[in-house]
Amino acid sequence: MSSATVAATDNRTRCDAIRHWLSPHRLHCIVLAAYVIVVATVMCFHEPWFDEAQAWLIARDCSWREMILERPHYEGHPPLWWMMLAAPAKLGVPYEIGLKSINLTCATLMIWLLEFKTKLPEPFKVILPFSYFLCYQYGVTSRPYALMVAAMLLVAINWKTRDEKPWREALSMMLLCLTSSYGLVIAGMFAANWVVRFVWQEHSLIRNRRRFIALLALLAAAMAILIDVMPAKDVYSGNFDISGMTQPAPLWIQICNSWLLLPAEALFTSTVSDTNLVFIGLSPTLLYTGTVSCLMWAPLIHISRRRHNAMLLLSSYTVMCLVFAQHFSMHHLGILLGFFIAVLAIDCDERRISTDDWPAWCITMADRFIGKLGARKARNYLIMLKALALGAMLISVYWTINASICDIRYEYSSSRTVASFIKTNHLEQYRWMAGWTRINSMNASPDVKARINQGGYCANGKDCIDYTYG
Repeated sequence: MSSATVAATDNRTRCDAIRHWLSPHRLHCIVLAAYVIVVATVMCFHEPWFDEAQAWLIARDCSWREMILERPHYEGHPPLWWMMLAAPAKLGVPYEIGLKSINLTCATLMIWLLEFKTKLPEPFKVILPFSYFLCYQYGVTSRPYALMVAAMLLVAINWKTRDEKPWREALSMMLLCLTSSYGLVIAGMFAANWVVRFVWQEHSLIRNRRRFIALLALLAAAMAILIDVMPAKDVYSGNFDISGMTQPAPLWIQICNSWLLLPAEALFTSTVSDTNLVFIGLSPTLLYTGTVSCLMWAPLIHISRRRHNAMLLLSSYTVMCLVFAQHFSMHHLGILLGFFIAVLAIDCDERRISTDDWPAWCITMADRFIGKLGARKARNYLIMLKALALGAMLISVYWTINASICDIRYEYSSSRTVASFIKTNHLEQYRWMAGWTRINSMNASPDVKARINQGGYCANGKDCIDYTYG
């Protein structure tokens, strides 16, 4: 036997040993541990910005009654996140330690569910945890979205047994409703599809009594949460700043962007800044992002259709597009990513993805290529295609690496600098109000100027100084 043959045999033996040791369970444990280490490390350097800080201040300073019944009308979101932060905040735990530990727990739960409770393809389980939105945007920055994605995964995990164990699914949907106002819409559409399915099949709404009672409890909880987050009459709108200078896009353009722009932006492309969907118009980049989005939609719809879940996917996304049109911002894209992962998890729970899911025309074309190129060349081309798909999936991981490096090297926001300025100049006794943008009087519309003069930016207060008009 030649030395080359012996070396090849040894290498193959080593690869087999590594593959045998690196079982799926061990691999998932490694991914989860690596995720926690990465997120915790970047968290140590991350400077919480005012959106994170505001939730902590609400949890620390508001009474339980005000936190649950009053603040939601001004914040637009259910009080669960503040209630979770209230435990460390009211006990005197240091600000960043308390805030970040709660979010790290939620992010760890999210990835644990993804790794150990879903039947997604193994490459997805390895790469998705380190994608930009799941790792950095919702892992490092402390907001309720990691818990929201975890709730969507719980809904997906319990979907297959929803009729036999309805309370598990109903409670998962209640948690989703409590995480965010967006969760109300997503849970509502999942519940609506659930009801339509069993009514269509059983021709009865109350045949399964436990399911009927669970759905009634879900409806009551959702209605209570919806009433709790309804905006107050004197609420301040964040879009007030921008609407005085920028013309909103028509509804049809927003819906077009929702289908052709947002899916690609969630995982593969980055062509627009972090702005509100209502202010994004049509542009030539839509041709590129639309192509990428269609490449996402085609297999997702095909896989869902083969498992009779296409209506769940398309009807839910359609309603989400309509409801989110006036409020959706680009940093919410991880919610859509979580929704797509949840639907794919439901599909994989019905039947794992395999070669049987390839459309007939793809198999026919592949057979023709194999016949013309030969088995060896066809295998090489297949390896190249897999490498290309893997490279596309790693784009979002690259964003995570870049964002983490920037967060470690530079200030994330100006909050620490402002705090130092206030302390240095002994301005602690003054009340401060921060907004998303500042309006220059030369660009403001007459309506905005009038509202500024009336104290609109001081929340109609009289004893305040307004620096937005100048």
